[in-house]
Amino acid sequence: MRDRPNIVLFLTDDHGAWANGCYGNGEAHTPTLDALAATGARFSRAYTPTPVCSPARACLLTGKTASQVGIHDWLQEAIPEVGERDWLGTTRTLFQYLSEAGYHTGLSGKWHLGQSHLAPRGADYHFGLPGWQGAHNGPYTYVRDGELVDLDGNKSSLITDHAIEFLDTVPADKPFFLNIGYIATHSPYAQQTHDPGQTERYQNCAFSEIPPWKPHPWVKNEGGPNELSEQDLRDRYIGYYAAVTEIDDNIARVLGALEQRNLRENTIIIYTSDHGCAIGHKGFFGKGNSTRPLNMYEISLQVPLILSGAGIEPRTLDQYVDHCDTFHTICQLANVDLPGDSYAGASYVDLLRGQEINWDNTRFGEYGDLRMIRDERWKLILRYPEGPHELFDLRRDPSESVNCYAQQPEIAAAYQARLDAFYAEHEVAARSGLRVKRQPLHNDGNEAWRDGRREARGLQVY
Repeated sequence: MRDRPNIVLFLTDDHGAWANGCYGNGEAHTPTLDALAATGARFSRAYTPTPVCSPARACLLTGKTASQVGIHDWLQEAIPEVGERDWLGTTRTLFQYLSEAGYHTGLSGKWHLGQSHLAPRGADYHFGLPGWQGAHNGPYTYVRDGELVDLDGNKSSLITDHAIEFLDTVPADKPFFLNIGYIATHSPYAQQTHDPGQTERYQNCAFSEIPPWKPHPWVKNEGGPNELSEQDLRDRYIGYYAAVTEIDDNIARVLGALEQRNLRENTIIIYTSDHGCAIGHKGFFGKGNSTRPLNMYEISLQVPLILSGAGIEPRTLDQYVDHCDTFHTICQLANVDLPGDSYAGASYVDLLRGQEINWDNTRFGEYGDLRMIRDERWKLILRYPEGPHELFDLRRDPSESVNCYAQQPEIAAAYQARLDAFYAEHEVAARSGLRVKRQPLHNDGNEAWRDGRREARGLQVY
C-alpha cells in the first residue's frame, strides 16, 4: 500500500451480508461489489457492535463502544430536541483524526449522529440528509455545505452526484477521505417505494435465498404489520433486492469517476453496512429492534466488509472483525497516531497484506441494556437486569433456535465474566447502556415491553 492512500468508505444503511453475490447469493445482482471482492479482501465474518443505525455508526467512526459514546439507539432526528443535539460531544471521529493528519475530508449521504444539518467536525465538504432521511425517491430538502437545497430524484443517485462533486474539491497536494452513506436498503422495503427500473429486474425472481416466512414469536416488524400476505412478502423482497442493485450501480459510478480522475490506483475502497438486516429471515423484517425483546441474531449483526486497493491481497478472510477494527484499520492506513485512550478493536491491516497474525475471534455487542459476547462456539446474550437471557451453541445450532442458557450455567458464567471484563474497560459509567430504563407494556402479545421513550425519541441514557 502506498503511503497515505485516499480512502473511500461506503457505509450503507441496513445492507445484510447475505444480500450480495460475493457472499453466496445467486439472485442479488451486485457485479460491482463482486468485482471489488474478487480483486480485494472480503471478510466472511464481519459484525456490527450494535444492530441499529446510530450507535453502529458511532462505533465505526469513533472506535469506541456505545457505552463509551452514550448513543444507544437510532436517533429520531425529525424531533428538534434530538436532531439538534450534539450527541458526540467531545468524542472524536475519523473526520477529525484524518483532517488533522492532512486529509481533505467529505461526507455525502447519511450521518445520523445528531446535527445532520451541520458538517461533521473535521469535514471539508458536506452533502447530507437533515432531519428524517425520508423516502427513497422524490422531493427532499438536503443540506450542502450549510445551505439547504431542494432536490427531486433518487437519493442514491443524488448522494453519488455529490460524492463525485467532492472529488473535484480535493487539493492536488492532499490525500482524501470520503464517507458515502446510502439509505436505499433501509425501510420502507416494498417495491412501490423503489425505482421501477430496478424493481423490474426482480419481478420473476424466485427469492430462494430467503427462508419461508414464519413470524417470530417476538416479531415487531420495521416498516409495517407483523402479519404479511404472500403479495406483501414478495413486494418487500423485490424492493430490497432492487435497493441492493441500485447501490451497486452507484458504487460503479463512483469507481468510474475515480478512474476518470486518475485517482483509483492510490485509493482504498471500503464497503460495509452499519448493521445486518433480515428480510423475512428468522421471522421478522429489520434488525435488532425488529423484535421485543431486542435481538442479537446473526442476521442482525453480520455485515458485508470488502476492501480493495493497492497492496490489498485478493483473498477471503475468515477472522471475526467488527466496526471498531475497521476504525483502527483506517487510522493505520492513513498513518494516524491515536491519542492514549481506551478504544475497542484492533487494526487488521496486516491481514489485508496477506500476513498471518494472531487474532482473537471473540466479538462483543450491546443494544441499550442488552449485552452480547460470542466466539466460534458460543453466543451469550444478557438482557439486564431481568432477562430473558440466551445462550446458543453456534456449532450445533447455527440457526440460533435452541436457547441452552438454563442447561449450561457454567458456560454462561464463564462467558459473562469475559463480557463484564470487556465492558469494565470499554464503558463510561455516565454513558453506559446499563443505565437505560425500561417499563413494561402489555400490547397485542407480540410486544412484552418497551423502552420508556423509544417510540418518541429513540433509546437514550437518562
